[in-house]
Amino acid sequence: MKPMLSIRTLSCFTLGLAALLATTASAQNSPTGTSSVRKNERTARANWQPVRTSHSTDADASYVGEESTNRRVVTKPNSRSASNSPVRQASHVQRTGHGIPSPSYPPHSIIEEPIIHESIDGGYVDLEPIHGGSMACDAMPGGFGCGCGSMSCDGGCDSMGSCGHGGSCDGSCGGNGWRPCLTLCLPQDGWVSFEYLSWWQDGMSLPPLVTTSTNPNVARADAGVLGKDTTRVLFGGEEVLTDSFDGGRLRMGVWLDKCHTWAIAGEYFKIGSESESYFGNSNGNPVLARPFFNVTPSSGIAREDSELVAYNGTVTGSVSATAESELLGAGIHFRNLRATNQGCNTWGLFGCPQQFTSRTEALIGYRHLQLTEGVMIQERLTGINPVGNFVIDDQFATRNQFNGVDIGWVYSQNRGCWTLDGSLRLGIGTTHQTVSINGQTTISGDPNSTGSQTLPGGLLAQESNIGQYKRDEFSVVPEFNVNLGYRIHDNWRVMVGYTFLYWSNVVRPGEQISLDVNPNQLPPAANPMTGPARPHFAFDSVDYWAQGISTGLEYRW
Repeated sequence: MKPMLSIRTLSCFTLGLAALLATTASAQNSPTGTSSVRKNERTARANWQPVRTSHSTDADASYVGEESTNRRVVTKPNSRSASNSPVRQASHVQRTGHGIPSPSYPPHSIIEEPIIHESIDGGYVDLEPIHGGSMACDAMPGGFGCGCGSMSCDGGCDSMGSCGHGGSCDGSCGGNGWRPCLTLCLPQDGWVSFEYLSWWQDGMSLPPLVTTSTNPNVARADAGVLGKDTTRVLFGGEEVLTDSFDGGRLRMGVWLDKCHTWAIAGEYFKIGSESESYFGNSNGNPVLARPFFNVTPSSGIAREDSELVAYNGTVTGSVSATAESELLGAGIHFRNLRATNQGCNTWGLFGCPQQFTSRTEALIGYRHLQLTEGVMIQERLTGINPVGNFVIDDQFATRNQFNGVDIGWVYSQNRGCWTLDGSLRLGIGTTHQTVSINGQTTISGDPNSTGSQTLPGGLLAQESNIGQYKRDEFSVVPEFNVNLGYRIHDNWRVMVGYTFLYWSNVVRPGEQISLDVNPNQLPPAANPMTGPARPHFAFDSVDYWAQGISTGLEYRW
């Protein structure tokens, strides 16, 4: 890629050309004719050179304060004639903020020099620097934000400027505000942040899955049965997965114009995978059992019942149960500046009025969320009466996938080194719900059979409810975010924040587990099977929320 002409070279060429034209015009009116023109032209070429600073020794040389953040302006007496110095003559032209010559000739000639911003590879310079001064949008005005009226604050001031980081844009961008990247290069303005998340979620409700009896001599028919005074629940019967989840969130975006009016941004976050589990092993004391509701008892009256895992003289074994959950999300959206403001205010306990700048932006885009959860129960039994070994598995898994449009509002305010920003978003779309139920029983060591056999169905997962079930449901996903940050450098900011997310119409494993069981279905199933086909499946949707704190680091360029 060819480097662009430097601004200094272009400026010097313009000054030299003006001097040559003036000299040529003077020569055409003189009696010496063409030879005089060539002589003056050679003299002008010999004397022409780039001028960066004033070489005048006059006592009244000074700096003019206008737009001093963008250009160094040097004044000096106009004591020499144009014929003696073509460069001085050209310097009579005073440039305006956009480099347009002014028709007036003040008493002192003025040379304005733009601050040079070179690219990383030195290939070009910018006439209007992106960062700096009142002519750019990302200015850091000196002293801005350090005082309000007669009030002032101690310490330094490095408040970010009036447009690029939260303020108003001065409108100087005009039709040249858009800055598309036409070659392979880094985005011209943007941000990236990473946050550590410590979140809590709505607990998963589980029915009682593992029980025991406080009396080891309890009757076999009452061992581990719900509703009995001696029965205690070991796992389930309450909400699980209520502890904090660790995770991370990555956000990034780029501004599409130098006035920071339009931006495109994306994010990704994940919390989990977290799990909560139970494991019990017994030779019969204490009692271990799996409770269920017997819909076809021998007495003809439905009642609470249990499958024994460990009971004296009957069976020994172990039982394990695990619940796990994982939440992730992603999205991409456009942000558009809607309003800006600046003034003076006081933040809470800080107590010192200071200048502030603020931005209000609209947000629209696409959003995706995925909640994946599961519950697994496994029994390993050694039968004494009857003899045999059993491995019984029940598995319940759910997955929710939200896809929809994301609309929202973003507000940010800067006050000195401190920043405060918040957002309110609403996702509207559909949740694709998937429920997977599976169960199996492996039987070995039966003296009446050879080898082992694996049969469909466990205890709570039987042929009557085993399968994969899917449907789509309308959902809304509102989200609230707030962040307090402190700028430790022009480009770096540390921040701490809070997030609350709500999600309607999701399926979770606990709601899909039915304790209604027809014992005639337990492997090996009775043939012919009598009684109702239980357990059965029915979609049961609930609402879900997650919330927590975040700490992170942001880089802006």
